[in-house]
Amino acid sequence: MATPLRSKEKRPRHEGPSADFELLWRHVPSPLLVLDADPEFTIVEASDAYLRLARETRERIIGRGFFEAFPESENGPGKTGVASSRAALERVLSTRMGDGFNSAIPGEDGGVRYIIHRLDALDPDMLRRARERDEAVRNLERATEELDAFVQSTSQGLQTSLRAIDSFCRLFEKMRATSLDEGVRKLLMRITTQVNRMDMIIEGLLGLSRSGRSHMTRRRVDLTAIANRVGEQCKVRSPEREVALRIDEGLEAWADEGLVAMALDHLVANAWKFTRTRTDANVEIGAREVGGRTVFHVKDNGVGFDMAQADKLFSPFVRLHAGADFDGHGIGLATVKRIVERHGGDVWAESKPGEGATFYFTLSGAPR
Repeated sequence: MATPLRSKEKRPRHEGPSADFELLWRHVPSPLLVLDADPEFTIVEASDAYLRLARETRERIIGRGFFEAFPESENGPGKTGVASSRAALERVLSTRMGDGFNSAIPGEDGGVRYIIHRLDALDPDMLRRARERDEAVRNLERATEELDAFVQSTSQGLQTSLRAIDSFCRLFEKMRATSLDEGVRKLLMRITTQVNRMDMIIEGLLGLSRSGRSHMTRRRVDLTAIANRVGEQCKVRSPEREVALRIDEGLEAWADEGLVAMALDHLVANAWKFTRTRTDANVEIGAREVGGRTVFHVKDNGVGFDMAQADKLFSPFVRLHAGADFDGHGIGLATVKRIVERHGGDVWAESKPGEGATFYFTLSGAPR
């Protein structure tokens, strides 16, 4: 089969057809999808007739890959029509000619710019399962929103109470400064320490919640610049530390800048923390190409951990080191995992006790 000829013109991903034709795309009586000529056949527009038939919303469908919206079933692609649909779309790309259900829209370079797909080509079982999956997703989203609202309101109430306790302790200590014995002073200090720790845990929970529900705006992000900012913040937080920080130039990803900055902050802060006992502490942030994908890494020469416990790393509140040795709330890596998975990537780690650790992650979905 000939190699598909895809349009080479530079364009932002998911940029839809010209606004001049918006009413045509949306109000034709046929159920149509306009697909980008990218590897995922990204849906960039949909007719109103399609939305009515599929019981979809334009906001939910646009930006998704065609086969993400209409996946194959566990019974195999031969029974769902996925294989034949993909073959038909690839034929349109390679021949630049339409068929009964797909029309090729050329780009300025002669390649295929868009494919207009008529929904009639879909297997009924594919459409049914897509509807069922979308309904399950909507139910999960509603439940997540309710849980997030509960976390937000509860966290704010707890933080208000904790800060009041902290203020009362400090005020009491100030008022009784001359009459407090050492035992009472130590007790007040322990209360203040625990209040601050609980406040930090709540902040971690809020960050974990935000990492899973915040709106994502993906674009090409300069990870080198973000890593430099994160490194400078670590130096400010620990001015007494001498850490050799090396960051590769040219690190880029197709990602949400705020979320990926949050993930890097947690990973670099971890590396900074667990090199505390090293006089020659060093942290490295870089990337390499493995099997056609970019694998980013944050590497340190700190205390490391036993790989037998690696499966616990990304679970909330699970810590592999004693809190007396290294402070923390056990939520940072869980937040990293959630952010990476929202970007369609993976995260994992390699380590040996006493020999440091390396955390790897991918961020898939970059436009071709």
